[in-house]
Amino acid sequence: MKSFKKILLSFILIAFSFPVMAQVTIGALGGINFVKLNGDAPKKGYYSANSGLNAGLMVDVAVSKTIKLSLQPSYSQEGTKVLYSQGKYVDPIDSIQLRLNYFSIPVLLKVQSSSKHFYAVGGFETAFLLNYKLTSHEKTLPNQLSISSFNLAAIFGAGYRIFLGRPVLFIELRYSQGLINLTDEPIDKSYIPRVKTSGFKALIGIELPLAK
Repeated sequence: MKSFKKILLSFILIAFSFPVMAQVTIGALGGINFVKLNGDAPKKGYYSANSGLNAGLMVDVAVSKTIKLSLQPSYSQEGTKVLYSQGKYVDPIDSIQLRLNYFSIPVLLKVQSSSKHFYAVGGFETAFLLNYKLTSHEKTLPNQLSISSFNLAAIFGAGYRIFLGRPVLFIELRYSQGLINLTDEPIDKSYIPRVKTSGFKALIGIELPLAK
């Protein structure tokens, strides 16, 4: 965790060490997370995505004509459903849901096409757990989970810009893959044993260049 903080700080210092005349873009984004947990699962159980909200701000700094460094502090709802198989001809039962609420800081590189409409995005997202809620059949379960207060995920995606004069509207699809276990509890001692996050984020937002 300490090493990643050093990397994050280095990215920020590099971004703002460029000349003041460098192209800086600010903006806001929002969308839906379709994230689930992957890893050990309870007997006859498997994980399904639990949709949640994603909303944040962004600051992009151009490091070349085609590459931008983007910092995006966000509020991110993630989580999972645990489905249990009841037999060959019976639908799985959704009996446990876990909601994770994070303050996340994606640090990303955007590589845009020559037309500036299409772009690819990649980087890392560090997230700090604000709180979580574990429910079963809409009833809150006792706090019996030992969940990491920190998550780290790799981000890959693509987006498309629509120019509206000076403001720019964009849509983006990202894939997020967690890199650390959220819990190390043995499978027989926890509702949610050793797992990592993974899933998709569908986002829409607006950009506003500060320089003409």
